[in-house]
Amino acid sequence: MSNEAAWIEEAHADVKIGPAENYTPGSGQVLVKIESIAFNPVESKIQKYAMMPIPYPSILGSSFAGIVEEIGPSVTRVKVGDHVAVNKTGKAFGISSFAAYQKYSLAAEPSLAVLDPSTSFDDASATVVNLATSAAALSITMGLDRPPLSGKAESKGKKLLVYGGSSSVGGYAVKYASDAGYEVITTSSPGNKDFVQRASPSHIIDHTLPHDQLLSELKSSGPYDAVFDTIGTPPVTTLIVKLLGEKGGSYHTTQPPLGPDPVPENVKRNFASYYTLFEAEDNEEMRKWFYEKYVPQGLKDGSIIPTRQIKKEGGLRCVQEVLNALLEGVSGKKFVANPQD
Repeated sequence: MSNEAAWIEEAHADVKIGPAENYTPGSGQVLVKIESIAFNPVESKIQKYAMMPIPYPSILGSSFAGIVEEIGPSVTRVKVGDHVAVNKTGKAFGISSFAAYQKYSLAAEPSLAVLDPSTSFDDASATVVNLATSAAALSITMGLDRPPLSGKAESKGKKLLVYGGSSSVGGYAVKYASDAGYEVITTSSPGNKDFVQRASPSHIIDHTLPHDQLLSELKSSGPYDAVFDTIGTPPVTTLIVKLLGEKGGSYHTTQPPLGPDPVPENVKRNFASYYTLFEAEDNEEMRKWFYEKYVPQGLKDGSIIPTRQIKKEGGLRCVQEVLNALLEGVSGKKFVANPQD
């Protein structure tokens, strides 16, 4: 085994391909031969703008899928040869040995799902972090019920707005909440509407409408018991604030404030690094349900609909190209690559 990685040697620098350590898993850890890296937009911002403090040189990437090569002490539910989907834990932030942009990486047993062999590595890597974000936001932070492991729950008579149903997080949120019995209103461009419809929302509003018409459509489809904004840009923040109106209220979003905060005192804008909430002791039962049951079974039986993917060739040599593309913006799809190529 010879490891290789896409390194960022200093702040704002492009990645360079070079050798990386051959890791040995510690207690509760496994070594994974990565077969699919899923790229997340925040990673391009960390590289380009140094928006989060990380040590240099550094390897980025927080979600991947592959084959278990070695297990460390105290590992109980994973064996060599298992196919797994992995989220890098918040505790491992900035630690390159757990990063995705390399051929072999360490993974913490609690934050991985053991996959059915029929599940593709690309589907798994493209799903695991954004689905974790949606599930944690909806059920841990917002207090919504979880969906059953098969079928759909009976109607709860409650309405949820998921703004951004064609985004990766938004699409998973729509399906998760719809299966849990909520009436889900969401937004999409006409070009992505057919894909969003597969997640079974009650109604899809065209977010390309003129501002006033879009706001009117959102208001007429309400009122909402909860609002989850999966876009988080200033224009959407302004729209949600107007939607909540003079009464105000609270909503959740996937982005911290980007620029001047337009939120008035009567509106509470809630943001968190949602998928890391699984690491809290109070959320242990939810974490086990998500990684040990919901993800493996949902990917196997199709109740989880993976984000559409753009597969890049060239292994680690494509990493900088993908990061550049993410800065330009990609709608409704996830870049994936096999570092072994």
